Amino acid sequence: MKNQKGISRRNFLKAGALATGALTVPSIAKGMGQVRGTSPPNRIDREVMSCCQFCQVRCTTLVQVKDDKVVNVYGNPANAWTKGGMCPKGQSLVELTYSPHRLLYPLKREGEIWKRISYAEAVDLVADRILKVKETHPDDYAHRVALFEPLWESHESEIMAQLALHMAGFPEICSVGDTCIGNSATALRICLGNPASTTTLDEVLNARTLVLWGANIAETYPPYIRWIDSAREKGVKVIYVDPRRTPTSNHSDTQIITRPGTDGALILGLIRYLIRENLYDRDYVARHVNGFKELADSADAYTPEAVSKICWLPPERIIDLAKTLAKSPKTIIWMGGSISRFTNAIQTVRAVIALQALTANLSGSGKGIINMQGGKPGGLEELEEKFHPKDLSPGLGYRKILYRMLHKNVDVLLLNSSYRRYPDANRVKKGISNVGFVVYRGFFMDEEAKLAHLVIPGTMPFESSGAQYGAQRQIVWRNKAVPAPGETVGDWQFYADLGKRINRGSFPDVHSPEDIFELVRRNSPTWTGLTLERLKDHPTGISWPCPSEGHPGTLGTLFPENRFLTPHQKVELRTPALGPVAWSEPEGSPYGDSEEAKNFPLIFTQGKVVQHWQHSFTQWSGYMAQFSDGNYVQVNPRTVEKLGVKENDWVYLETELGKIKARLRLSETILPGVVWTPSYPGGGTPEKENAGVSINTIIPGYWDKVSAQFNGFGCRLTKA
Repeated sequence: MKNQKGISRRNFLKAGALATGALTVPSIAKGMGQVRGTSPPNRIDREVMSCCQFCQVRCTTLVQVKDDKVVNVYGNPANAWTKGGMCPKGQSLVELTYSPHRLLYPLKREGEIWKRISYAEAVDLVADRILKVKETHPDDYAHRVALFEPLWESHESEIMAQLALHMAGFPEICSVGDTCIGNSATALRICLGNPASTTTLDEVLNARTLVLWGANIAETYPPYIRWIDSAREKGVKVIYVDPRRTPTSNHSDTQIITRPGTDGALILGLIRYLIRENLYDRDYVARHVNGFKELADSADAYTPEAVSKICWLPPERIIDLAKTLAKSPKTIIWMGGSISRFTNAIQTVRAVIALQALTANLSGSGKGIINMQGGKPGGLEELEEKFHPKDLSPGLGYRKILYRMLHKNVDVLLLNSSYRRYPDANRVKKGISNVGFVVYRGFFMDEEAKLAHLVIPGTMPFESSGAQYGAQRQIVWRNKAVPAPGETVGDWQFYADLGKRINRGSFPDVHSPEDIFELVRRNSPTWTGLTLERLKDHPTGISWPCPSEGHPGTLGTLFPENRFLTPHQKVELRTPALGPVAWSEPEGSPYGDSEEAKNFPLIFTQGKVVQHWQHSFTQWSGYMAQFSDGNYVQVNPRTVEKLGVKENDWVYLETELGKIKARLRLSETILPGVVWTPSYPGGGTPEKENAGVSINTIIPGYWDKVSAQFNGFGCRLTKA
């Protein structure tokens, strides 16, 4: 059906609610969560306080239940961070919970068929396989069992999974953040002593300048966009740095559009200008920064003219930005997740920290750095010291685990998240296929389940309780709203049961998420004030650290009076292992030294959309399908003017690993020479609009010291 202007219903919906970063979307599909007020009180039995699992906004929600079934979910208006805002992903959980495709019982592969078994049988089977590894390889078992850490369920699930394996002598755990925030978290930890954001969202109202560096808030964290608007109303200047115009552009005062992967060069250019023009805070640097001379020497080559050529920016824009930051007494830089998705990311984040240090903007009201997903609380050292074996050798890391899988040296893999979240995903798939016994914790018969020998289905958010941490370092509690169907269990339950079997009497005696939470709280002094009684009655959550029961939680700066958590309590820019703060082209960039890369002259980028969460189970939502287009590429018309293609034509997107077929979307909102594509499409889903080829199957496996690269390398487009 089309309207009078020829716009399809799908594109009309996309251009309206979702394209503007809507906070709530009314339900128009059976089973979909409704907006506030659509279920009159006399039609429900109870309303339960809960929390969305998807992103680290951690929208607390109110779940309406009738006859032990969720009939509606909406954002909690008492949440100080969201004020009842909620994006479509969280609302889709009602439909997904009651999907006819959902798995409800453990399934064991027997040849080409799946046999239903009981949960107890499944736990015994996994435990027996792990114990068999220790028996068969008494001197070489540690690296033969690996875990891809739980991603969805709760903080308690992460704790139980880590303890279960570590106490049994298995160090191989792939963190949930190893591909997305590893670089930024590592740089923050090295330079400042803690991987979390240095301030909280409420402080943007006290800033004079807010720089959204690759942070597309309107699409990635929609409920937070109201904070950007409130800051502007108070006179805060909002500067958005991004290689394409997005819905966030409409909430900014100005946008700086740069070539992808050149953020570090731009920041070094700003640093050079501040130093050369004596616009930095000399006293602050002298008292609080180690490594200033090395920084100044490294930045010296980044003249406005040099940076202009690298970043595709006029020199005057660079100088104007430097002057703006120099004049701003209170600046917050909000780093988007995209900054971490380049092989030069650690250096870029070090440069961000250095820039904020030069202008004395790391500590205090209206100052700091917000890391897009950097809200994970610390303070677990005491728990780790008590339960993790001191003689346990460190894990090998994802890349070495992959190497071992490819060489058939991993006997048991506990898979809790999508392998498609890694670059060169087909290589990861091949590695998993070589593992002797793969256990998958999932919800649907998706691409991961099809690689497994045993599937043990998990609970949806409404069916279990537990704590979750958010981007404001807040801990929130999710209450169980309805019984779990079939023999689904939460991740905490599975790993507690497994831990007791493979560690026998040494494993903590826990029987509920509350028990696990108290285990953490009793062994972590900075968690002391985070009592269950307080959390269960708190619609916003309490921000870590919270060292006493009378403490309100820590908002604002994490480093009062500029006391950083490094050995010298200073900003540490002198790190021999990383060398000087520098910039280099992303691996595989068509503008680098590689001749092969020049065969792929366009710059590849990808990103999230508001209606889907990564490469995951939102693909199984029919409601979301109406806003989806499968694989498509967005490019500037000038990028393809010689190809003889037009809007909506099929093209091939090709990298050095292969190619996929995608629809063409032409837009002046993206730089010429740059290609952007969404991250969500994948196989297995019954919803054809959500289906497609996982983009990471053609992403080359470029890694730096910590994390993977997903953007900035070369690609090309050809007519299909």
